[in-house]
Amino acid sequence: EYVMTQANCEGKAKVDDAVGMAAYTMDSHNCQRIVIEKDGMAMVKNEGDVEIGGFPPYAISYRSLVPRRNECTNLLVPVCLSASHIAYGSIRMEPVFMVLAQSAAMAAVQSIDQGKPVQDIDVRNLQTKLQDNPLADGSTPELLVDNDITPDKVNRSGRWQELKGGIAQLGGSYGRSFLLSDSTDASSSVRFMFPEGIKGKYRLYYYNAGNPANKAAQYEMAVQLGAAEVRLAVTTSSNHYDWLPVGQFEFGGSGQAWLEISRLGQSGAIFADAVLLVPVAAQVLPVKL
Repeated sequence: EYVMTQANCEGKAKVDDAVGMAAYTMDSHNCQRIVIEKDGMAMVKNEGDVEIGGFPPYAISYRSLVPRRNECTNLLVPVCLSASHIAYGSIRMEPVFMVLAQSAAMAAVQSIDQGKPVQDIDVRNLQTKLQDNPLADGSTPELLVDNDITPDKVNRSGRWQELKGGIAQLGGSYGRSFLLSDSTDASSSVRFMFPEGIKGKYRLYYYNAGNPANKAAQYEMAVQLGAAEVRLAVTTSSNHYDWLPVGQFEFGGSGQAWLEISRLGQSGAIFADAVLLVPVAAQVLPVKL
């Protein structure tokens, strides 16, 4: 029903029926080795190797997992899905197959329960189930707030630029871009909004996009836990592009909650990108027999 191509991998073509994501470089290993003679010397060279990368995660269409309706109506294919050769060179990773297999299994259940062809299931409903119950065990899912993925949940104050990720001199990013404040704007801040009524214990992480202009950037972070507020100072390193732990917090289930990033004694630029909430599993006590 749909063929994934290089345009999907590079974000030039987007789909609205995504049931998984991939992120690996588009590559195809060399086809053969040949001997080249030059200036009386012989050397062996690989031929046919292709590697095209530098792009963030991208969505995989549900329609690429199902055949055309006139061919078959009860088949889902999470591994040998429809893709061009170069696109499949990126999709072909085991974690991607695992994600698509889970999505295909849930789609199969929906198809069987409703007595519908796999082409006719409610993909929106499938997406909601995958998002609300990603581990398929009823556990509380992680919560991600990112300027690309959930732009309506990222509120800016002051002057900010949106820069594309993967720029060597600026560091990496989570998703396609990150935010950079005006170095002369002392009032710059970004607020990452969490779901209203969030309840329970979570470990909070902040994605450091890097700050090569200032070797150690200082941020003031304010975590609003509904009625209570926690303020703390965080120093980040320019050569570490990864999730940085902020702390463990308990949300009471009432009022609005957020993480706000602002300048703390910092004259240079500050960055804002993404925030991740990881639920802390309830302690399981041993059962006395």
